[in-house]
Amino acid sequence: MGIQLRFIALIYILMCLSVCSPVTGKAIPGFNDITGKITDKATGAPIAGATVAVPDLKIATSTDASGVYRLKQLPTGEYLMQVTAIGYASVTKIIDLGDTYSVDVKLSASNYELADVIVTALGNTTTRQRATTPITVVPHNTILQGAWNTAVDEIASQPGVNETTEGAGTTKPQINGLGFDRVLTLMDGLPQEDFQWGDDHGLLIDPYAVYDAEIIRGPASLQYGASAEAGVISFKSESLPENGIVVGSVLTEYHTNNGYLGTSLNIAGNDSGFVWRLIASGEEAHSYRDPKDGYVWGTAWNQVNARLTLGLNRAWGYSRLTLSALHRRIEVPDGNRDSTGRFEFDTPQNGQVYPSHTDFLSYSANIAGDKILDEYQAWWQNSLNLGKGRLGLDVGFTQSVHHDIDSGTVGSGNLLVNDIPYSLKYQLTGEKSGWKLTTGINGIYEFQHNGAAPPAPYIADYEIPNYTNFEIGGYVIVEKTWKDLTLSGGLRFDRTDFVGDPMSLNDSGNIVPTGTPGSAVQFTAFNNIYTGPSGSVGASYQLPDDNYVKLNFSRSYRAPAINELTSNGLNIGSNAIQLGNINLKAEQGYQVDFAYGYNGSDVSLEADGFYNHISNFIFADRTDSVSQGYPVYQFVSSNTAILTGVSGFLNFHPSSARWLEIDNGFTYIYSYLPNSSDSTNHIPWTPAPHLNSEVTFRLSDGHNSVLKGTYFKFGLQHDWAQNNIYSAVYTEVPSAAYTLFNAGAGTNFVNPKTGRVICSLYVNCANLTNVAYADHLNLAQYFLAYNGQSVTVTRQSQGVYNIGRNISFKLVVPFGGVK
Repeated sequence: MGIQLRFIALIYILMCLSVCSPVTGKAIPGFNDITGKITDKATGAPIAGATVAVPDLKIATSTDASGVYRLKQLPTGEYLMQVTAIGYASVTKIIDLGDTYSVDVKLSASNYELADVIVTALGNTTTRQRATTPITVVPHNTILQGAWNTAVDEIASQPGVNETTEGAGTTKPQINGLGFDRVLTLMDGLPQEDFQWGDDHGLLIDPYAVYDAEIIRGPASLQYGASAEAGVISFKSESLPENGIVVGSVLTEYHTNNGYLGTSLNIAGNDSGFVWRLIASGEEAHSYRDPKDGYVWGTAWNQVNARLTLGLNRAWGYSRLTLSALHRRIEVPDGNRDSTGRFEFDTPQNGQVYPSHTDFLSYSANIAGDKILDEYQAWWQNSLNLGKGRLGLDVGFTQSVHHDIDSGTVGSGNLLVNDIPYSLKYQLTGEKSGWKLTTGINGIYEFQHNGAAPPAPYIADYEIPNYTNFEIGGYVIVEKTWKDLTLSGGLRFDRTDFVGDPMSLNDSGNIVPTGTPGSAVQFTAFNNIYTGPSGSVGASYQLPDDNYVKLNFSRSYRAPAINELTSNGLNIGSNAIQLGNINLKAEQGYQVDFAYGYNGSDVSLEADGFYNHISNFIFADRTDSVSQGYPVYQFVSSNTAILTGVSGFLNFHPSSARWLEIDNGFTYIYSYLPNSSDSTNHIPWTPAPHLNSEVTFRLSDGHNSVLKGTYFKFGLQHDWAQNNIYSAVYTEVPSAAYTLFNAGAGTNFVNPKTGRVICSLYVNCANLTNVAYADHLNLAQYFLAYNGQSVTVTRQSQGVYNIGRNISFKLVVPFGGVK
């Protein structure tokens, strides 16, 4: 109760801070303004509601009813400006705020928004088509119009991307078949270090804080260091409004399957360069249903989050401070059943053996085996104009708190991880000359502490030791763009220092001084240092008739994670004993990526192929031992791991039939461990091949219509069977193929006199035919116990299945947006 009260108080304080500043829009000397008009290229008609953004400055505005926009009080310099509008292909322009003050843009009608979008996740600001590595952009409309439980859900259907799950609210991302510590996740540039190595809870990111996302599919160690071996997912909040504007929205959402209730307030303003944004949200869900078992016990969860950004836009650049507090309580299913297969409690609860209907519909999420997760963040970002370049200085502090709960309030495992991420970056950009230089250093200082043991009769669980970890890396990236050709390359060197403390336990599980008579050694002291280079060189070429190709060679590096080195105990959420290996070596990889794409007026497509060769590949190998009734996994290092695959999209958006859009995305990944037996020659948890297809029908907007932007969509997701598995000791079991059908609709209710949106409504139905299925990356399918005794799953039908049919309703009410 104390945490909730403190959180409510924090929300109140943040809201008071947000609304106490009047908006006057006064001009400040030394700034530049830019204005212009956005029109339809074919008809010349003005386009109202188009978004004009300067991503490097994190600021945007919208056009008025006459198609006119104005961005005021911007610092001098060269930038890429992006213009987007629903029903039109996006356009980018180079602007020089030293001498350019008016830029008109003509947009071509198209349902494909991503033709020329700006991407910032690569270090150098560029466009998706000219980037030399495969990169996916998830636009705001995709996120807004969908139905998601987590931030990872929002991007998991993209080509080359998958998610591991342990329930509707527990998701972690995969890129090109690799996940956990090999994928770096950012929220507005801040690394999410909230126990990335664990599969028993999702990323601690508020999905309502995410406006759009960029995904680098392939090694990005060059820009971000050792945690980006597989790629980067960069979640971004909405750009701040132009000077003199306050804008916001209220969102509410309901899902029928698990009773998901979501509410979010988002409000932002700009007063003469003082910018601010407040996001406050809450989510909760009871146990979900699947067609095989009905309600699945142990899948409820709830979450609250408050996020405040305060900043200054000045002639010298900008400064932003973001404060965030997130609290999540989540159940993890253990699959405990009686002999008939009915879910039952591990131990009787108040005389009950089985969960009642009321228990299944409870939002409290406080059964034995649940988790309390807290994430506190402070992130200070600065950009200073230095001559023709910009100096970026970012520093932050995050605290991640993880409690594994034994009985309602008692934590058997208590972890507290503190991180201090930092980045110093200098960018010299000549958009007109085509040269870009980025160089800098970044890294993180991390220190972890185990909490005290719970009182008897509860038994403490110390999975990893108290430790510190200091990471630092320096890099340089050079890019040159000609009319059709872009070349990019860079080098980086990283150093990682781990220092682990010894730990001894007495018979009661309490920590005692090392060497205490009768004590048992839980962890020995260690000091491991890892160093390694990484690099990349690539090219993109714009061929005639809207074709393009990309080729990139990269070398990756990853130091072992703390759990891979030191684990020594029960991972409660994974229902497994994990043992680390202090002698693991750093992984070194080589990857080649090739892509071909076409962006036409009627068709857009891209096919990406990759080959990834990793030395000293680390994974958890299931042994034939059992401890405390749980299987034992030992982290080992294979000499070599190979992953190869193809992903891509094929989208039809006929210019002569703007009412129709057909989108298709495909992913196929094959993994191989050379010189291994038939049962051990594939990397565990390699995703099954899958196809996503969606047909969207858009209604024409009447001149004085109350409904605008109305659409209906129908889609399917097909996953093929996955038989290329690590089958030794039933580490994995083959997964069956399945097909899901989905449908959705959405519209905007508009004031016909002013053209302003009153509210937007989105309705979706996932798994329309209520198929019983278990995705190959659904780790909960391996959770099975009978009468409290853990049992090995030998076939997919024994475990916990994915969620069944789910109908969702989302209502968004915007407000503000005027001076």
